[in-house]
This record gives sequence, C-alpha cells and structure tokens, in this order.
Amino acid sequence: MAKGSRTSSQKRAGVRKILKRPAGKFKPFPAPKRGKGRAALKRPAVKKTKAWENVPYTRQPAEVDPTGLRMDRHVWKRSMVDLLKASDKEIINMLLQDGLLTSWEGKLCPRCGEGTLSKAKIDVGGVPKHRCNRFRCQVYINPHHLHPLFTDGNGSGSTSLRIQAALLLLKLNKVSHPVIHRLLGINHKSIELMEKKLCDLRKRWVEHQEKGINFGGGPKWCDVEADETTFDRKDLKALAPDKNLPIVWEQWCGLVKRGDPKSLVLKRLVPRMSEKRAPGPGAIRKVEWAPLAKTYLQDKQVILHTDAAKTYKMHIPGVVHDNVIHAKKRVKINGKWRWQNPSYVRIVTHKVPGVKKPIKCKAGTQIIDRAWKFLKDRLPLNQNCKVGSAALRAKLRSAQYEYWHKNDDLWLATGVLCSWEMVKFQLRP
Repeated sequence: MAKGSRTSSQKRAGVRKILKRPAGKFKPFPAPKRGKGRAALKRPAVKKTKAWENVPYTRQPAEVDPTGLRMDRHVWKRSMVDLLKASDKEIINMLLQDGLLTSWEGKLCPRCGEGTLSKAKIDVGGVPKHRCNRFRCQVYINPHHLHPLFTDGNGSGSTSLRIQAALLLLKLNKVSHPVIHRLLGINHKSIELMEKKLCDLRKRWVEHQEKGINFGGGPKWCDVEADETTFDRKDLKALAPDKNLPIVWEQWCGLVKRGDPKSLVLKRLVPRMSEKRAPGPGAIRKVEWAPLAKTYLQDKQVILHTDAAKTYKMHIPGVVHDNVIHAKKRVKINGKWRWQNPSYVRIVTHKVPGVKKPIKCKAGTQIIDRAWKFLKDRLPLNQNCKVGSAALRAKLRSAQYEYWHKNDDLWLATGVLCSWEMVKFQLRP
C-alpha cells in the first residue's frame, strides 16, 4: 500500500489523513488565518522601490484624490424628497435658487415683443405665472417658458414642473428609463425628450468652453497626456467608394492635463477607411495631429506623454515628449530572441530649457485611458447612435461634460448650464 493512502476500512472508521509539512525551507502548512504568519503571507510578490515611490504620477497638486470622491458620502444640494414634497410655489423658488430657472420678471414679453412681464402671481389654476402689461397682449407666461430642459404646457396632458424636476434628478443620477417610468409613471417619450435636450445642451456648453481651455503657459512645466480611440465602426458594403475598403470608423483624439479633469479636450478625426477584418483605422495621422498640437500645445511649456505612435514624435516648439510601448516586443538578448513585456508606466528624466535641475516624472497614458473607459461606459450604441450620427456626437459630448464634473454636484452644475442658455433670449425692454 502506498504511503499516506488509506484503506476502505480506515475510511469507514473515520480515520483522518495526517497532513505533513513539506520538506525543505520552513513554510507554514496549512496557511495561518491570522497573526504575523498571515501578515507575512499577504506581502506583495514584487515591492516597488523607494525611487519609484518618490516620483508621483501627478506632479501638480490635484483638487481631488486620484481615486475620486466617495459617492456614498457625497451629498448633493437637492434630494428626491425635497422635490416631491414641495408645492408649486416652493418648487419654483427652489429652482430659482439653484439656477435651473431664471426669473421672467421685468423681461420683454416673448409673445408680443413689446410688453414687460410682471412678477409671478398665482393664477386661477393655482400656479404662479407672469403676465404681460401690454393692453393688446395680456398673456400669462409660465416660469419655465422656453426652458432648455423643462417642457411648458397646460391641461391634463402636461407634466407638472415638480415631476419634471424629479425626472431631471433621476437622469443626473444615471437611472435607467424603465426604472424612471416605474417610479414616476411618465411616458417613455417624455423621458427620451429630456435625455435629448440634456445632451444637446451639454454639447453646446462643452464646445463653447473647449475654446478657452489652456494647457500650460505658466512658470512650471505641466504634464499632458494624448491618445486616440475608436467608438464604433460601420460597413458601407456596396456604398463604399472602394469595395476592398468598406469599413468607416468613429475615431476621436483626446488631450488631458494630469490632475485636472476639466481640461479634457476631444477632437473628432476622419480616419481612412479600412478592410473588413481590420482591427482598427490605425493611429492618428500627422495632418490631423499638427493643427491640434499647434492650437493647444505649442509654446506652452508642456511635457507630452503618449503611446508609441510615430505621429506624436513630431517636433513641436515648447513641448518635451516621451512615450511608453503598450505592446510586447521581441528583442535579442545574449544571442537569444526573447519577448519583452510592455511598459505602461516608466520613470523618465527631462532636461528642459530655463530649468537647471532635470525634471523627473513618470511616462504613461493612465489618465487618458481611464477617461476613454469613462466615456465608453456612458455611450450607448444603437440604431440611432452610430458612426457619423449627430446623436453619437451629442452623447459623447454629454459624457465629456460628466467627466469634467465627475467630482461636482451635477444638480448645481446643470443650473449653470440652464442660466447660460436662458440669458441668450431673456431680453430687457
């Protein structure tokens, strides 16, 4: 009988098998569950060196820790209880305080274009409304008239302002459409209309704010990451100009400053069409990278971190460049070919003009890669949101807006959006 084995009679008798410690170097067996032995076994297999830990990935101080805010401890100004228990007058005052509504009092009447609107007064239906003082007009205007998000209406088929505010709060918290329908009893068309209005409003705001984003330009050199990605593809089939290249891609390039999420800039690219089985359209071309780099990076004292695409190696005045290789590489070591693992982050040293001491930093694209994941998680691809569609661009800009304000109160941030939009057509007489 083999050593350590048990017979059938021993099994029936309940004889236990004795566990023996392995020979050689002492190893606790079985592994301890607590105490110093457990702490020793939980040590990482590879420990970072002190030189690595002394070089932070984000050299400039960030407003929020890289892990972000804990949403279970982050409180917004308004909750669902505040909105649903408020009366018609209270909900209007609440939205006025938060910037989601702007008062029509003293503004030019949008119906006749001549009269002036009065202070909001209780109407026959019990809802505060503004009234035009022109003799031939005398129209009653709701406080949310011509609002970029809320729908203005009267009668049994309209949705109250209280319910629309609750719908907006649920949409800002990424609650799905079926769940909103079950909670508030709203038609799916009203939910989809709110979604479309919110995406279009964010798109206009983001495209307006992107023009004022500035990378660098200060006394210190800042770290900027750049990368490109694809969101969708489409087979044109017989409509393709070249039948051998039928695939068209939705490709975007992104720039972001480390430690500043609100500096994310996106630029839509026009890549070449590819074969049917191609994994992608390829890296960004020089003809598209050159104007983008000239606008945001040239003469701005920037350390640019990218992947190993050749386009990013183009010389740009006022920019120092480094890269990392995201693919494994076959190299020859001592006469033998070996596969070298990819390097996602590495320490580099740059000698920059105007600074005596060399700048030591970490090369990598970790932040822009996380930004792509953030955007793709919020970009539903369907028959309406596809390559080249306005819906895809609007939803992508909306996701970019959420990335900008991922650590902020989105309820108050949306109030800034609505105030910015309403000022355009609320005129004084």
